[in-house]
Amino acid sequence: MRAQARRRRGAGRLGWITLLALALAVTGAAAQEQDRGTPHGEWWYQSGDAWGTRFSPLDQVNAENFGDLEVAWVWRGDNYSPHTNYASRSTPSYIDGVLYTVAGYRRTVVAMDPATGETLWTYREPNTERWEQSMRAAYGKGVAYSEVDGRGVIFIVTPAFFLHALDAKTGDHIEGFGTPVDIPGFPESGVVDLLAGLGHPYDPYSGLDPALGYITNSSPPIVVNDTIVVGNSHEQGYSQSRVENVPGDILGYDLRNGQLKWKFNVIPQTESEFGFDTWENDAWQGTGDVS
Repeated sequence: MRAQARRRRGAGRLGWITLLALALAVTGAAAQEQDRGTPHGEWWYQSGDAWGTRFSPLDQVNAENFGDLEVAWVWRGDNYSPHTNYASRSTPSYIDGVLYTVAGYRRTVVAMDPATGETLWTYREPNTERWEQSMRAAYGKGVAYSEVDGRGVIFIVTPAFFLHALDAKTGDHIEGFGTPVDIPGFPESGVVDLLAGLGHPYDPYSGLDPALGYITNSSPPIVVNDTIVVGNSHEQGYSQSRVENVPGDILGYDLRNGQLKWKFNVIPQTESEFGFDTWENDAWQGTGDVS
């Protein structure tokens, strides 16, 4: 109900992505070496590089000529949802000559030609009750990327809290990654159900029992060496409806096969974990709104 009401309030807002294809940048700029920032001007991470520097060495667009730039094309995202608002404000990734972004409340993954704006491929996750109830459907912030044995792979975490691994060139799910999801329409491989990694009882279609808690995601994962690190989100802080929840533990998955490698408890669960003694009166057992 809350998610539906929020979508109705979003009606009438600007529902499309405007991506400026700058003729002097992206496709035509020469590769340059640099000591920091994005290699060769590509944009692999949400903030440019793994350190969040948001720096690009490309210099053909600068303060002197910025006022002379003209819009070459506009890519519209409202075809992917009638209420795109925040979901349309993700930072596109520029990788190996292709732009990658997300669009709409379903966080549809889109690959496009940066020179023309042509859509190359898209992927939209099948419908679930978990998506219908997601409180972060409008907050897609982009995708993650890595190369696995020379193959480019796009990683996306959806509002329903699934991790997908997609071939960067075709949009097809990666073979041998993750485990099958028992929901009609899901591929046989290429997906990880992130709720399984948290270790709480859940239903693949509906998710966690509301009496137990609620968890979702609003940002892409980050790839560190051979590990995919996945964060999470709870309800927005300005509209909390519960005191207790499941903790937002951090999950690490194998880059090649999607198997769970580790889980970091944001709230210590045993005496052997650092900081356990600071949770007085056994508060560690019930307080979970930490993500």
